[in-house]
Amino acid sequence: MDPFERYTRRSLRDVLVSQGALSQEAADELIESAYESNEAFGAVIVEAGLLTAWDLAKTVSTHYQMPILPLLNYQFDESVFETVSPATLYQYMVLPVGRFGRTWSFSVVEPPSRECIDALREACGSSIFFFVSELQEVQRALQEHVKVVDVQSDTSWQSIFDTGERRVNEEIAHPGE
Repeated sequence: MDPFERYTRRSLRDVLVSQGALSQEAADELIESAYESNEAFGAVIVEAGLLTAWDLAKTVSTHYQMPILPLLNYQFDESVFETVSPATLYQYMVLPVGRFGRTWSFSVVEPPSRECIDALREACGSSIFFFVSELQEVQRALQEHVKVVDVQSDTSWQSIFDTGERRVNEEIAHPGE
């Protein structure tokens, strides 16, 4: 049996509708909004003010049997951010929080999707474990620890400014040409 089946057996949408936290219509609208804005469904729910980040974390913890990991003042081992691509971390709103032997631990806002699990397994191996954390704390930690573009090693962006500067200098030196 797949140990991650419990995350995909029942969607977060269905859990929240069955609890009465969302109507079916509101849930469908929020899922569509999340898809269109390329955001996590849980993030859209919190940002819409329908649940607090804490209430969402408690719901996910209870229904998907995931322990809660408070991230406030958490001491990260910076090396854990080097294994999984920044695009994967931001796309799935998943945060690496540690490694013990071959097992990698991640914190999420909502139950991980099959695609998220597959991407993490590809990067880290098959032994992964999930905690749930509050949305704002996961977002803050991603912003602080995960660089989307490393301007030190990727200097290709500078050529855009160099080209623009040359054109401006040429126009100043030869106006009206």
